[in-house]
Amino acid sequence: MSRQPFAGEPRAVVVLPVEDPTLGGEAALLEHEKAEFEVELGTNVEVVADDPGDGVARWLLRLDGDTGSPPTISFDPETRLIVSRASDVGGLFESVNLWRTLIRTGRGSLAARDCADLEEAIARVEAEVTDTYPSFELRGLDWPEICARHVERVRSSDDPLAAVQRWLAELQDGHTWAWAPTGNLAYAVSVAGGTATFARIPAGTGAHAAGVRPGWHLAEIDGAPVDAADWLARAAAPPHSRPLIAGRRLLAGATGTLRTLRAVGPSGGHAEWEEAPTSLPEGPLVSWSRLDAERGYLQVRVWAAGQGIDELIDEAFAVLEGCGALVLDLRGNPGGNLLLATRTRDRFLRERTTLGSIRFSTGEGRLSESLPIVAQPAPAEKRWSGRLVVLTDPLTFSSSEDFLLGLQGLEHVTVVGAPSGGGSGRPRALRLLPGWTLTVSTALTYDRESRCVEGAGIPVDIPVAGTDDEVLAIARTL
Repeated sequence: MSRQPFAGEPRAVVVLPVEDPTLGGEAALLEHEKAEFEVELGTNVEVVADDPGDGVARWLLRLDGDTGSPPTISFDPETRLIVSRASDVGGLFESVNLWRTLIRTGRGSLAARDCADLEEAIARVEAEVTDTYPSFELRGLDWPEICARHVERVRSSDDPLAAVQRWLAELQDGHTWAWAPTGNLAYAVSVAGGTATFARIPAGTGAHAAGVRPGWHLAEIDGAPVDAADWLARAAAPPHSRPLIAGRRLLAGATGTLRTLRAVGPSGGHAEWEEAPTSLPEGPLVSWSRLDAERGYLQVRVWAAGQGIDELIDEAFAVLEGCGALVLDLRGNPGGNLLLATRTRDRFLRERTTLGSIRFSTGEGRLSESLPIVAQPAPAEKRWSGRLVVLTDPLTFSSSEDFLLGLQGLEHVTVVGAPSGGGSGRPRALRLLPGWTLTVSTALTYDRESRCVEGAGIPVDIPVAGTDDEVLAIARTL
């Protein structure tokens, strides 16, 4: 079966579900990412609300699956019809993620399901990464050799999820990993040299109240010594961001479940406190203030849909109106909703701008041609008219990098701090064993200078290796 089943067709349509043509507010994402559908299907794609019927190559999205039944996808080459079916919007997107598996295996239909056992999970990881991962050549990786070293370790491990994580960590990609649902704590912790060292401790957190400050070491979690070296080995991330990504995953845990943490200071003092990981950062997701008469400060901690972030940014712009420069703090922002991040980016554009380009994987290590990423400025009443200073670090990741892509390098934009995490990736998500999810990057993004974001991050204009306060002090002079 052709990997691009509609190649040669004048067009194909993706038909939104009649039950909810907005897809719970996510329909715009399909239009935004239309280029990926075009690469997958091999022709121009339109996203439509009304089904044109027979005679056009179609992908129908249907919210008519039975509650509790798995999402499904089917393909009939004779009628040129793909059908994704689920009982909710999340299930529909899961169904779409099954397309590559369906077309690769040549099956007529497929249902999302957990692997029956560890052996099947191992086979799924091998096959899906082989077929989807875009960065083998970029990073000089030999995936069969990596698999040969790790598969038996997974089979014999007392903690097979950790063993799978060590396996995938060799791909050095923050979006290509296996994980179970977790929440996070608000800290930045750097894992290196066998220790986990606090680098950022927001005021109002449990650690801050207990007296922990940057430079302290995390010694125990839930009564067990922290094995920093193990978490570093398990962290899937490019080398420059791996210490901080490892620290973030070390701190992760079941959302709402209290964890007991113990830290040791440079002079031997210690502190202990209890804290529960959360799905969103505690405290305001967006905050702002005036640094001085000429500079405003805006922090966005995560691009979370449904949290009123657009409206909060409107409010911040109104309060900071008249400032000649805005310092936008994206340090520690792990990403989130792509549409929200790119809508915010458009507030800082002055004209139609080619931001960079993207290449999608097309199976078995191959990549599509380079496709331009172009954006239009937001309506005038939504824009920031002054200069922009963006603060970034290796935890500025995923859709935060999509925000920054194409702004970095503009005359009115300055990026300060350390390069971003290096993974805008466009991952697809697949089930493994119950409670486990495999995500695999499907794309490489490039800036206007043809530098690849994956693996390196987006560069800064002014590198600052100091503390958060030192980075902000530099920003205040710009």
